[in-house]
Amino acid sequence: MAGAKSPDRWKARLLEGGSTASTYALVRAEVASPTEVAPVRAQSPVAGVLAGVLSPLGYRPGWHTAMELSAEYLREKLQRDLEAEHVEVEDTTLNRCACSFRVLVVSAKFEGKPLLQRHRLVNACLAEELPQIHAFEQKTLTPEQWARERQK
Repeated sequence: MAGAKSPDRWKARLLEGGSTASTYALVRAEVASPTEVAPVRAQSPVAGVLAGVLSPLGYRPGWHTAMELSAEYLREKLQRDLEAEHVEVEDTTLNRCACSFRVLVVSAKFEGKPLLQRHRLVNACLAEELPQIHAFEQKTLTPEQWARERQK
């Protein structure tokens, strides 16, 4: 078996909820049989989220993820998770070579936070989706900033 130095490294990576792409690479390199993966995947924190859409080795196929990524899907997720007052999502894929979006998010959760922290909140919200997105532009405003901008 490849990776004999630490044969259970893939198990630890999957259980800690690591990215499916890197976990899949580890699994392919270190697992002799896909049946080893099933019991570990069932314990994974992402098991419930990914149930039914995983390959036998425990990764989410790229075609499945690409089908889920729509402007509406991203808008709903941002609005729900960030309790946003207003969200605009523009799919800019047609102007580019790969999946890309531009978003405007208005949320009270941004109050008192500098730009970098606001962007980190958005990135954390879309942590599962961002690896599938080639280009992602974001503008984050508080409700007060949004009101001032609309008056201009």
